[in-house]
Amino acid sequence: MKPDISIIIPAYNEEDFIGDTLKSVFNSYFTGTYEVIVVCNGCTDKTAQIAGNTAAKVFSISTKGTPEAANYGAKQAEGTTLAFLDADSVISGNLLEEVLKAVGKKYIGGRTIVRWKGESLAAKIFSLVSYVHMHKWGGFCFVNKDIFDEVGGYRTGAKYGFDFDLAKRVARSRKVALLRKSYIITSDRRFAKEGWWKHMWLAIKRNLIDDKIMGRGLKSEQDITYEDHR
Repeated sequence: MKPDISIIIPAYNEEDFIGDTLKSVFNSYFTGTYEVIVVCNGCTDKTAQIAGNTAAKVFSISTKGTPEAANYGAKQAEGTTLAFLDADSVISGNLLEEVLKAVGKKYIGGRTIVRWKGESLAAKIFSLVSYVHMHKWGGFCFVNKDIFDEVGGYRTGAKYGFDFDLAKRVARSRKVALLRKSYIITSDRRFAKEGWWKHMWLAIKRNLIDDKIMGRGLKSEQDITYEDHR
């Protein structure tokens, strides 16, 4: 029998985080059935080995890129609902159950609250933004597999904005959810190294000024400087 949810975790050199991420999934409360798929994309560390010591299904591909890995995982998935989770994030114990409830109410996709590690004012502000930004599907989102296939999955070739792009295409004339009773806690390593306020300005510029006001759409990979902090 097909699982209710396929949890897909793209992972590039996440040996420091993947263990806790998987533990949060396997220890969560859930009355349905699920499978966990870890896609190691270009890993050169022990991510695959750590994930392989759990009940997760582990795949390795040579291509780097989160959207590429997510699409690959979706092709392996057997669940009727796909859930995409960042490899450096842990989920609240009730998140999967909240997804199941939303699916039962005919929501075809959505996201939950994102909480950032760190006690700074900027970290708290970023977490608050998560309560109001319907298209911020980064960190975690879920979507009906048929709808995901229908819209063509994640658009590849971008390092930033592919989550917003998927959310917009899925949400057109469809019922999507914001799961306010659950959350994920995600790593703040990029913001801590590059600066919270810098990324707050970039988020405003890219997703409010460039996209909504100027109508330029989200930036392509060639337009974005995105350093690797692994």
